[in-house]
Formats: sequence, structure tokens, C-alpha cells
Amino acid sequence: MLCIVLGMLLALSLKTQRQAINEGEPTRTPALRAAYRVMKQQNQQVEKDLAEYKARYERLAAKQSKGIAGTKDIQAVIDENKMIAGTIAVHGPGIIVQLQDSPKRPAEARQDVIRDYIVHDSDIRDVVNELFAGGAEAISVNGQRLMASSSIRCVGPVVLVNTTQVGAPFIIKAIGKPETLESGLKVPGGIYDDLYAWDMIQITTEPDIYVPAYTGSTRFNYAKTVSTKR
Repeated sequence: MLCIVLGMLLALSLKTQRQAINEGEPTRTPALRAAYRVMKQQNQQVEKDLAEYKARYERLAAKQSKGIAGTKDIQAVIDENKMIAGTIAVHGPGIIVQLQDSPKRPAEARQDVIRDYIVHDSDIRDVVNELFAGGAEAISVNGQRLMASSSIRCVGPVVLVNTTQVGAPFIIKAIGKPETLESGLKVPGGIYDDLYAWDMIQITTEPDIYVPAYTGSTRFNYAKTVSTKR
């Protein structure tokens, strides 16, 4: 009976630890996990509040600009700059690239072998770089808009896009000429060939794709504009 009870406790502990690892949570102490969850919830709330404040600012600015001469031309320039910066949602034709861990992974394999069957941050970056090189005008990864200061990096069992945790499958949406984007991604010897060999990539073309706006901070604390006299 003691062996049965001990086995049940060990199984429960192992299950809890695996669940924490899959969620990208620290596993050392319960207090640390609890603090991590609180900070994660607070970060999500801050991002939500920031998006609401930005939308409110846009409404106020549009309201104040009504009736002022020349505002249409000014607004057109502002909207164009927002599209370049990635701070406004856009839509248009393009492709959707899905990256998922390989279904060919053996049931029992060494840790160094398993890595070959998993999508890594470097794979996502390679796909994104090929799409930008192919003329993509807007790209998002699992709903996170990419801009000039965006980063894609691995943090433990999860990937951070901007400052948001995302996990497989990774859905990459790119707006641009679908044929050009797909052919650029399928260049011989490129990232597509590597991932396709392991059934880790799928590409579909769409006539209209929605890419959300960047919702993170756009504040510059150190960079300053350069004077033309300098």
C-alpha cells in the first residue's frame, strides 16, 4: 500500500512539473510559480490597457482634426507612416505559413535528437526574413505584429515574439503578392526544404489576410532625432 501511495504522489508531482514546463513557468518553488503567474496576468492587462489607450487617442485625434483645413492630406501621411511603423492594423492578399513540430519524431529518442524535430526560434526568424526579402509589407506571428524593433527569441520551452510568449503551432501571416512570397520562400536549398523534409511547414495563399497592429510600447527613451544642421 505504501508503494502504491508513493507511486501516485510521484506521478502527480511529475505531471505538475511537466505542465509547468509546457506553460513556460519556473519549476523550482510553488511561490516562484505563483509570482510568475501574477506577473504574467499583470503584463497581459497592461498590454490590453495600452491598446485601449491607443485606440482612445486615435478617436480623440480624429475628432479634433475635423474641420481643420488640410487635415485630410495630413491624415493620409500619418496613416502611411503608421503602416510603415506597424502601429495600425492592415489587410490584403498574402500567404499563411504554419510551422509545427514534426510528426515524424520517434516515441523514444535522445534529447539531442528530439531537437531536430522541434520548431526553433531560428526557424521562425529564417521564414520571416525570407518573407520580408520577398516583399512582405506586413507580418505577424501568432497574432504579434512585427516591426523594426521586434525580436524572436527562445526562452526555455517557449518563444518570445516581441515580449509575448507563443507556442507551436506558429502561424505566420504575411501580406504581399502571394506568388512572389511563396516562390521566395521555396527557393531551392532554403529554409522551406529543411522544414518540408520533416513535415514541419505548410503554406496556404489567401485573398485577404488580417494582420493586427503592434500593441507594445513605441516610446523612445534614448534615441533622438538628428538635426539637419549637424
